[in-house]
Amino acid sequence: MTSLHAAVRRHAEARPGATALVSGARSVGYGELDRRADAWAESLARQGVGPGELVPVLLPRGVDLVVAVLAILKLGSAYAVLDAGWPEQRIREIVEDLDARLIVAGPGSAGVPTGMPVWSVADAPAGLPGPATGFRPADVQETAPACVFFTSGTTGRPKGVVVPHRALSRLVRPGTFARFAEDTVMPMAAALPWDMFSFELWGALLRGGTALIIGEPYLSAQALREGVTAHGVNTVWLTSSLFNMIVDEDPDAFAGLTQLMIGGERLSVPHVRAFLRRHPGVTLLNGYGPAENTALSTTHRIVEGDCDRSGGIPVGRPVPGTRIHLLDGEICVSGEGLALRYLGDPELTAARFPEVTVDGRTVRVYRTGDLGEFDDEGVLHYRGRVDRQVKIRGHRVEPAEVERQIERLLPAVRHCRVVARRDDEGVVEALLAYCVPHVPGDALETAAGELRAALVHYQRPEAVISVPSFPVTGRGKLDERALLELARAHAAPAESWDLPDPSGTEEDPDVRRVARVFAGVLGVDTVPPDLTFTELGGTSLGAGRVCARLSTELRRPVPLTRMYEHATARALAAWLRDTAGTEHTDDGTAPDGDVPLTPMQSVYLTRHLLDPDDRSAHCLLLWTVAGELDLDALEAAVGDVHRRHEVLGSAYLLDPEPVCRPVDAPGPVLEVLAAAPNRESAVELLRETLAEPLEITEGDVWRTVLVPLDGASPTSGHVLGCVVHHIAFDGGSESILAADLAEAYGERVRTGQASARPKAPTAAMTHRLRTDRLALADVDSQRQWLIEELTGVPEVNWPGFPATGGKVPPGRCEVILERESVARLDRAAARFGVTRFTLLLSRYGRLLADLTGGEDFAVGIPASQRQDGDLESAVGCHIDMACIRLRGAALGADPEAVAATARIVDRSFAAQDLAFDEVVRLVNPPRTGRAPLFQTLFVLQDNPVPELPLDGLTTEFVRPRYLEVPLEVQTEVWPLADGRLRLVVNHRPDAVSHDVAHSLVKGLAELLRTIPSGDRS
Repeated sequence: MTSLHAAVRRHAEARPGATALVSGARSVGYGELDRRADAWAESLARQGVGPGELVPVLLPRGVDLVVAVLAILKLGSAYAVLDAGWPEQRIREIVEDLDARLIVAGPGSAGVPTGMPVWSVADAPAGLPGPATGFRPADVQETAPACVFFTSGTTGRPKGVVVPHRALSRLVRPGTFARFAEDTVMPMAAALPWDMFSFELWGALLRGGTALIIGEPYLSAQALREGVTAHGVNTVWLTSSLFNMIVDEDPDAFAGLTQLMIGGERLSVPHVRAFLRRHPGVTLLNGYGPAENTALSTTHRIVEGDCDRSGGIPVGRPVPGTRIHLLDGEICVSGEGLALRYLGDPELTAARFPEVTVDGRTVRVYRTGDLGEFDDEGVLHYRGRVDRQVKIRGHRVEPAEVERQIERLLPAVRHCRVVARRDDEGVVEALLAYCVPHVPGDALETAAGELRAALVHYQRPEAVISVPSFPVTGRGKLDERALLELARAHAAPAESWDLPDPSGTEEDPDVRRVARVFAGVLGVDTVPPDLTFTELGGTSLGAGRVCARLSTELRRPVPLTRMYEHATARALAAWLRDTAGTEHTDDGTAPDGDVPLTPMQSVYLTRHLLDPDDRSAHCLLLWTVAGELDLDALEAAVGDVHRRHEVLGSAYLLDPEPVCRPVDAPGPVLEVLAAAPNRESAVELLRETLAEPLEITEGDVWRTVLVPLDGASPTSGHVLGCVVHHIAFDGGSESILAADLAEAYGERVRTGQASARPKAPTAAMTHRLRTDRLALADVDSQRQWLIEELTGVPEVNWPGFPATGGKVPPGRCEVILERESVARLDRAAARFGVTRFTLLLSRYGRLLADLTGGEDFAVGIPASQRQDGDLESAVGCHIDMACIRLRGAALGADPEAVAATARIVDRSFAAQDLAFDEVVRLVNPPRTGRAPLFQTLFVLQDNPVPELPLDGLTTEFVRPRYLEVPLEVQTEVWPLADGRLRLVVNHRPDAVSHDVAHSLVKGLAELLRTIPSGDRS
């Protein structure tokens, strides 16, 4: 075994591109995860964090949390993940117990108690360090502290359990209780401070698998279903309560799993039996173990025969590195999973982790407080507790801790006793707090609300009941049975609610539907539509049941997070109505929110799927920026632009037909790299960084990167770059994106708020515009003409031999055409009665004929599809390809050549309603391994220059070289601001030599310079 971070480093070195984390539309490879954690570790080290420290982390479940945890481990420290939803006092006490130098927190430091030092991820290095930064992770022993879990304690203060690296790594070693491997995909959904969160994380990463980060409060049925279908989830851990809920509400959500682990509470035999009969091929494991022995101590593979055991389903046999001992009936555990100590409590550590003699050997054990017995086969069975401790949805709760907190928090309470309410299976459903007030008769009406804000969610009592005294049994013990009967008598019936519509005559049918589901889950006849589910007595698992039932009824997903945001029946009904048709369905049909891709987008998607390393679709934009740049405003502006243009926040999928699917994911983070010595170095650094893959199938469509120029103050300058995948971008999008980014930046600088501009046209709107246009077109005649025109086009035969073999960066040759020559060109075009483009194409065709000896060939021309004015403000891929076949008179040297070229251009552009990929299918050219129909593009790049007028700054656009080009030769003509033209030939060196490319650009310039100004020769 080894340290946790060393295991991740090994995977990063062996398989850097393998997916370690998936969060929404974002995927993070092992290489990126490891290098980013290195960068964060270096930053934390500069804050004084070092070996042996205990570092609290207050971040939501996400990629940043995993990076932070790994960075802390790399410094030889241990992490303690806290919950931002905890009361401030609890967080303050825990940080004090940790004796922490600082708290790792998110932007804004939500949940951090006032006055505590913070290292914010907003200040973390945005870029990835190079392979040789000098940082070396700490070389720690497997017995060194790795993490701290906080559990309930009888004193009223949580206990910190410090566990070593080996305690977690022992669980996933080869031959363990379940299969953990490179193909393991496991949701990371457990409560963050819980030991099972670390089990989910390291269960995936230690064996090179993938952790799917769940954005909902827990793994709902819908999230499970989507995880299996969209990401290949195959291994899952669930608490027994959550398992029961999914079995009840959506049992088919488990389909596709290979192994499922459940536990944390006593198992429900009816639910287990129902699962086994529905999913006989899924391995079902019962897991048992306290945090003091790190996640799991025993497991048992459940078979249907276990459901008939009189004592319930067993908890099984020890996991690797663990031994079980029964000392006077109490389950005691020993081995590699044991915690090192309780934090700051040596007396409790000595009492709960004593050394005992077993089989003549001295063994350090943990006394669990659980009772158990072995059956004849050596299988362990759980038989209850020796104390009052209970489990609520997997969380360990000491009623004494809750009692002490209530007595401290409520001055009106003299004494408190907490009793667990259980279901028919003996599983704890809720806590009930019985309080004796200082003033007899005080009903403590506000107590529940005060405790809701002050206690962690799993310690909050379902009800606070005022009693004059506590009833006792004949033996003088607390009479819990009598208290539970008293609670039933105090339960508020549904009739006591102030129902605005008690007769059920609510007019809105959507509200009636949701209210009916609320009532069904709550077990009442009717509910008021304007009280929250929680106010009505609903629990978090009850909310999951509501979502599952609505999903089934409406045949669309209802995410748990949406119910928390729209917590009343009326609000949730309004959200369901407003979003109808925009969510994914789960019945195998195409989701209503999916939009078919345009033919050109389908080409880009296919190319990406066949060759993920292809960079010919990477569209790069660079600007130099001089002045005092507001980085926060710029990053916020990037997010504003991302939200305005739906195509930038969509996934592009083959599902089964090519579609665009909007995803709920944040925009790209503005990455800030290390300073470069000058502009040229910054540009090259940006080209290298922006060449990293874009995963368009997961919504990773664009990226922004900033490089400071070395030397100085914030005013010395930067170079800003962004890359957008061509599937969501074209030449016309450059100035749109730049203008929107500048406007958003200005608004952020001036007001700190997002611009109020409306959203750009969505993919669905664009699709409708295109569909409407095609409905009016005479596609049949266009199809017939294109078949006749393009059948039998020969390929271009370039002279000479390729300069190199294999995939290499494109070559580039360029010449500037002076203003005088440009003026002569335009005058000649006017005399011919053609556009500048047509005359340029005519001369290019003549040049190709002379250079290659060909008398018949085709040239590809990108053609704008922005015919509708609504698309003028829309970023997107609004282009297709026109195929211009040049032959006969069009290749001549006389004036008729220009006229012939003009005729073929006009006819070809008039047939643009038929997509180019359909043309290729119709013509069916021979498959030679080269691009079909044409091997060269000719482009007049006359789109507006993407100016970036940032408030208070001076900017200049820089046109970078392409990373790759899609065809063998891409010839471009770029109009310059001073009236000149830049002629550029980009070429693939594996197909066209530099000499040929140079001859092309030089020959084109010469032809254009020699166009007569006074006649048509």
